[in-house]
Amino acid sequence: MKKKSKILHIIGGGEVGGAEKHVLSVLQNLDRTRFDPHLICLTNGPFSDIVKENHIPVSTFPMRFPIDLTPLPSLINWINRQSIDLIHTHGSRANLLGRLSAKWLSLPCLTTIHSSLAHDYLSPWSARIALGLDRLTLPLTSAIITVSDYLGREVKLRGGRNLKTIYNGYSSISFNKPESDRLNFRKKWGIPKDALVLGTIGRLHPTKGQIYLIQAATQLLLKFPNLHLLIIGDGPLRGDLASELQRHTIPHTFTGYLPTAYQALPAMDLFVLPSISEGMGLVLLEAMQAGIPIVASAVGGIPEVIRNGKEGLLFSAGNVTDLTSKCLTIFESQALAQSLVQAGQNRWPMFSIDSMIKETEQVYISVLNQANTSTMA
Repeated sequence: MKKKSKILHIIGGGEVGGAEKHVLSVLQNLDRTRFDPHLICLTNGPFSDIVKENHIPVSTFPMRFPIDLTPLPSLINWINRQSIDLIHTHGSRANLLGRLSAKWLSLPCLTTIHSSLAHDYLSPWSARIALGLDRLTLPLTSAIITVSDYLGREVKLRGGRNLKTIYNGYSSISFNKPESDRLNFRKKWGIPKDALVLGTIGRLHPTKGQIYLIQAATQLLLKFPNLHLLIIGDGPLRGDLASELQRHTIPHTFTGYLPTAYQALPAMDLFVLPSISEGMGLVLLEAMQAGIPIVASAVGGIPEVIRNGKEGLLFSAGNVTDLTSKCLTIFESQALAQSLVQAGQNRWPMFSIDSMIKETEQVYISVLNQANTSTMA
């Protein structure tokens, strides 16, 4: 019987965003007759608990700050003891420690790029440091997966090689009865039954652009007095965004982080993704499944998922006037809203989890074969 390949995924894991959801999907769905998956988190957070609940081996090697190298010796020893065959990294912290560990142990290293590094940090200096470290360690990777062609072009410009785009896949979501789900969620969170709900899901971080949605809501409220803003997620901007909402007296609901945020989608009349940078936008696949019309910014990999005028309306990132106009267009045309929803229902299955897993496994096999060939040479 052929020996299974031990695949180690490394991620920060301090929150549960698109990258974490992607990693969980891969860990859950890999062919266990061929691959033995393990996970290491580099921060203490909710993600490791979720993975444990799915009966997947997980360990934590906490980094005290983003460029903390003190866990490296322990991590290298652990990888060596576990006889890992391939290291798969996700995110800046993981890329730094994972690539250095792979180099030390002469193991192949694969990286998945989920987002644009230049927009992932609150501080420009932090972004510069992250980009600098990434350029230094990129040569240590055997191959790179990007979740959109946009990110592939970006990584290539800073020296990435052996690139392949594999779109995030998503399993079918089970909604009970959309109308009862809608009413139940609204009742639980005190949202009026007759409210016109404008919703978004994502980290409360500058790159997600929620401030532009709030500014658009102030304009839409003039025309739709029953407008209600639903913001799902948590992050460093929560206080600032809450203050802005109160200043404009916009009826709103802040739920904080919800582990099954997609269950809130039926409560929305329009879903907005106002990001100023986005690797792909996994949440868009959830919104399409839920049958909610979509307005999203035309940045990063979003136009590769949502085609303007077909599955949703796209606006220029950061342009509040354009965002307001696109929301208004959908609110005023039920026929357009239904057309976008129907197109979305036809579109999302193209981003299947089966396809994502199959392509990822093919990359594993290719990288492992290449490493074995190099060792034998």
